[in-house]
Amino acid sequence: MKRRFLEICFSGALLFSAATATAQQDAGLAANANEPEALRDARMRWFRDAHFGMFVHWGLYSAAAGEWNGKDYDGCVEWIQNMANVPSAEYAAKLTPLFKPKKGFAREWAKMAKDAGCRYVIFTSRHHEGFALHDSKTTTFDGMDVTGRDLFREIVNALHEQGLRIGVYFSLLDWHHPDAYVEHGMPTPGGVKNEGRDNAKYVAYMHQQAEEMFSNYGPIDVVWWDYSSKEIQGEKWGANALVAMLKKHHPNIIMNNRLYAFDNNSEYTRAHGDLVTPEQFIPETGFKGMDWESCMTMNGTWGYSRNNQKWHTKEELIRNMIDIVSKGGNYLLNVGPMGDGTVPETSVALMKGIGDWMRVNGESIYGTRANSIGRVNWGRITTAPGKFFLHIFNWPADNRLHVPLLPDAGISPQAFFLADAARTPLKITTDERGLFIDVGNAPFKNSAATVVELEVTGTSLVSQGVFPEADGSYQLVAGDAVLTNGVGLSVGEQATIYNWMSVDGTAAWNIQVKQPGRYRMVLRFACTDASAGAKVAVSAGKTKLTGVVKGTDNSWSAYQDWDLGTVTLPQKGVNKVLVKALTKPGLGVMNLQRIRLIPAGK
Repeated sequence: MKRRFLEICFSGALLFSAATATAQQDAGLAANANEPEALRDARMRWFRDAHFGMFVHWGLYSAAAGEWNGKDYDGCVEWIQNMANVPSAEYAAKLTPLFKPKKGFAREWAKMAKDAGCRYVIFTSRHHEGFALHDSKTTTFDGMDVTGRDLFREIVNALHEQGLRIGVYFSLLDWHHPDAYVEHGMPTPGGVKNEGRDNAKYVAYMHQQAEEMFSNYGPIDVVWWDYSSKEIQGEKWGANALVAMLKKHHPNIIMNNRLYAFDNNSEYTRAHGDLVTPEQFIPETGFKGMDWESCMTMNGTWGYSRNNQKWHTKEELIRNMIDIVSKGGNYLLNVGPMGDGTVPETSVALMKGIGDWMRVNGESIYGTRANSIGRVNWGRITTAPGKFFLHIFNWPADNRLHVPLLPDAGISPQAFFLADAARTPLKITTDERGLFIDVGNAPFKNSAATVVELEVTGTSLVSQGVFPEADGSYQLVAGDAVLTNGVGLSVGEQATIYNWMSVDGTAAWNIQVKQPGRYRMVLRFACTDASAGAKVAVSAGKTKLTGVVKGTDNSWSAYQDWDLGTVTLPQKGVNKVLVKALTKPGLGVMNLQRIRLIPAGK
């Protein structure tokens, strides 16, 4: 059925002049920028301790299930209105009769999140389609008018029952409202023009909807704005007034920074929000000096798709979470329920798998902080006072877990498998390279990550660097590399440098040279035929070698050895090995698993 907007008289109260915005600034965004550090830390503490939240994308698009007029759409199908270029009236008329939430759906969501180990849930109160879940006085395009139920309240109540923190996703885009911003970096179905639209009227409408949500439903802990462009951001949305309203109702609320456009090259300011939100990726080194949260899907789409079966494994999802926490971030993992609110069986199973792991190993996630030791090639590390949690992804071939720490004199470190209720001590030895923990007897081995708890106070870091093997060679594995922007590191069974999309990106290792001399350099790499041809330079000591990357059976995973030549390492102590792309004619430079430096003549 066709829905129309109610005409609302706002009396100009939310049509912002520059003077109004300035007057509100102290209560709005500037209040974030000027917040004393101690108060900010107290406000952010629960979020920094939680580390794991569930994202829910649910709206009319869920009833479409990734299809429109018999055509199956791939990708992020919560955008199906835009993908299929559907006019708003047609979209509403077709989907509102199909959107029939079952009784108790919200309690199912909340219990699943709780059992999985989530500490908070963020749900889409309204997505870009403009359909609002709450009971709104501004429109009939809402949950109450379409279903006869206040769906927002059902969700909030269910989350509160489970003791979960509540986050509200709020789309700044609106494809249904006739005066919403279009063009200027704002994707819109049908190629409509912004000329003739009264954008101020839309902003007033959007503000009133936001106030309805944030003033009528009890405590809300997070607001997750979406979506801004360089042309439409900040005061185009009336940002100061929005934030002032939020702070009035929820003084301790946490908000992301998507009232403003942000990318990896943007300068972060707290005035724009409390945290940054990398989407579908894990920043290689985290975001230093910022709170951040990686939001990621289970199968490449946020909204429900009937035909998308490209699911990640339980192991991949758990390792993503560990990787994120080890870099100081939070993991916001998405589920996309069907139109009736049912969560797909695979999502339920994956969440259960995460929950099973968290019940045993949650201590290594909750309340921990980023790795303070440095990169290790066998997995990831999280920290807590007096403790290090060692997450083993790649089991060491010699069953000895190397940790580049040396205990202070008189300090006796202890190590246990976190899954071992008896806390049986593991044997620890030390040498100049640091600690070695014997993990050979491993009844608690886990396919996602086996966690060793290392208790030690009073330590010093070992000088970072790769030490020689017993035969004098060096194994420069991907997990030990220091990477710059434009180069990624996988968290699969074997760490791999991949997604090398930037010519400016580099990979570097420090090596502890015991025996100066000449070494053969052998790269273990892979590349498709289409991306072959990149010229790379590898410097080691005072030697620089260059070569051209070849295709390896037209596959990013068909790894081959490449003997690049001989280098000279002229001095004892730390020497640097640096790999840099000089050209990139294709999609990526190469995938790189390791470099071996083999003493010449062996």
